[in-house]
Amino acid sequence: MNPLITHLRPAKHEDCNTIYELHRLSVRHTCIKSYNQEILDAWLSQLNPNGYAAALDNPYKTMWVIEYKNRISGFFLLDTQEALLDALYVHPFLQNNGLGTAMLQRAENLSIAANLSVLKVYASMNSVNFYALNGYEALGEAIMPFNQSVATRCMLMRKFLQ
Repeated sequence: MNPLITHLRPAKHEDCNTIYELHRLSVRHTCIKSYNQEILDAWLSQLNPNGYAAALDNPYKTMWVIEYKNRISGFFLLDTQEALLDALYVHPFLQNNGLGTAMLQRAENLSIAANLSVLKVYASMNSVNFYALNGYEALGEAIMPFNQSVATRCMLMRKFLQ
């Protein structure tokens, strides 16, 4: 990716619908490699634009977007109270171009600025290699419930920050 046509910035309330659509697209196209349709449907049912707005209003959470050619092409959500990367998604057609890595580095730098010494993530099974390549260690499998009847496997991972 040409850094001159990418821009990383804090998310704004007016971004919430675009983030919502991008999140849904990314789950549908990327996570299908690791999860069945029942899990994807339950996952997608949890998403709504108001959830992103609530995150923006939470003083312990920060959400950033990355723009490519002036279009939001990825986002991350960081919870500094829990030292948790809640979400990091890139448009499926733009993956493997450095956008995710750039966002992850920004999330780590924000964590360091918040005096965190470790950052953890519940990684979807299709993203474990991405986090491992970026210095995260797997602590073991976890279960992520979507509703009373549907839950899925994920990997709890962490990285000690410098």
